[in-house]
Amino acid sequence: MTESYYILSGSGTLVTGGTITGAKPIDLTRLNAGVGKSGTRQGGVSQRVKPGDVIVIPAGTPHGFSELDGPISYLVFRFLAAPK
Repeated sequence: MTESYYILSGSGTLVTGGTITGAKPIDLTRLNAGVGKSGTRQGGVSQRVKPGDVIVIPAGTPHGFSELDGPISYLVFRFLAAPK
């Protein structure tokens, strides 16, 4: 599903895109996010994020924080495609 992050406090580096090698499914239903994948990231685009930033991550795009400067708080909005 598509996700949007709104950074409330803290800062760090978010990596989007690239590929995940050795991907293994992880259950993220407790976060209302379904099933994700964990593994070793290769490539992707790194971007610094700070309070007030909004990031839109299209469905199926590998993403995650590679570095945090300390605690970070953010809102996540998840959008499912409309059923056909």
